[in-house]
Amino acid sequence: MSEQSAAIVGFIAKLMPLYDGEDHEGVCCARSLEDGTLLLPQPAGEDEDSDNDFIRVRWQGVPEREQLVSGSDIATLAVVRYVQFHGVGRPAKDVAAELAHLSQHFSFKTGSSLHLPYEPSGPDLVSAVRRAVSRLGESAVVNVLTKAAGF
Repeated sequence: MSEQSAAIVGFIAKLMPLYDGEDHEGVCCARSLEDGTLLLPQPAGEDEDSDNDFIRVRWQGVPEREQLVSGSDIATLAVVRYVQFHGVGRPAKDVAAELAHLSQHFSFKTGSSLHLPYEPSGPDLVSAVRRAVSRLGESAVVNVLTKAAGF
């Protein structure tokens, strides 16, 4: 089996109480405790040329409903739900810090990255425009940019 997909499945299996690890047909898998969906690593030799982070998903555990999906995508959903579950009643900054920590831990353990819906702020043009929009308003920033571009 692909080492990377096995690492992703193993990571998800530890996100209790949403998932639990189990041995299925001699392979370590992750079972959703909400709906019984089974996550299995991709067998070795399948799609050698493609990205190794794909995993097999048996929706509601039914073998006939198996699909090959991106492990990073499934892990992103699982980690976000896990952080939301454990973050009930906690300040938003603590929840964001936990999500950032688990994202780094996932990358360290699996070699893949989560696809989180935000970008860290930095000194680039996009961040500068976002700050300007929040301070001045969208229409003012659009006017300034169009004038600067010569339109």
